[in-house]
Amino acid sequence: MVLNETIHNWIDCWKSTLDEGYYISDEEQAASWNKRAESFGKDVEEERQRKKNADFFNLLEKSGFNPVGAQILDIGCGPGTLSIPLAQAGAQVTSLDISSGMLERLKKIADRDKLPITPVECSWWTADIDALGLRNSFDLVIASFTPGIKDVETFDRMMACSRRFCYYSNFIRKDPAKIPSEIYTRILDTIPQDNIFASGFMYPFMYLYTLGFRPIVKITHKLEDRYQSAEEAAEKAIDFLLLRHDLTEEIKEKIREYYRNSSISGMYHTQSDIYKGMMIWSIA
Repeated sequence: MVLNETIHNWIDCWKSTLDEGYYISDEEQAASWNKRAESFGKDVEEERQRKKNADFFNLLEKSGFNPVGAQILDIGCGPGTLSIPLAQAGAQVTSLDISSGMLERLKKIADRDKLPITPVECSWWTADIDALGLRNSFDLVIASFTPGIKDVETFDRMMACSRRFCYYSNFIRKDPAKIPSEIYTRILDTIPQDNIFASGFMYPFMYLYTLGFRPIVKITHKLEDRYQSAEEAAEKAIDFLLLRHDLTEEIKEKIREYYRNSSISGMYHTQSDIYKGMMIWSIA
């Protein structure tokens, strides 16, 4: 494929936004996600999850895709948020994740319910899709809110595995940022950083558009109130910050103190204004 000037410029623009400090090694990434595997996603209310799944399946239907009998690859599958309902809908799902802990959670449910799910422990950043037998092998390839898709190369790798459709979703905007700016400025003595994956939604969307694809898009918006204990909020913040920063025990304690002081009766409250994008497109 010959790329024109517009496509080249957009790729350069996308690359210029990447914060390489965020993208740690495969080993560090796996260790971080394994640490979060047991609790990840368990605090999402059933009704909220049903709504998210309904939006996803409605978009599949709108595109004309039927999961019954389809071969699907789920990149960065986590504990199976989409792999499980897709398998329940009749698809054969290959679920790929770098975290053995996430895959263990998924495998327990798949084994219990006898679902046609094949777990694959692998980093998408360094995956050899030919050695893994993934190239051009799936009717649908999905990547939903995963750091596995970080740039043009990992996005192209996703599309190369599909013979029919691809689905992608990510944040467009989330205010306030995941980590309060005061933690950066007062405790870490640094500039507040964007907490959304650099790829986000707009860079992949515009990349597809400049290539000539016309994906079906759905944009969602919600105000989310969340209450958690000061201890839980602090530990989640510390885990996230450890992806980019070396934190001494003294700094960790200052972060815990920040959340204790910012809580009422031991509970830390946040209200987030969240915009998300999802899209599906045909490879053909």
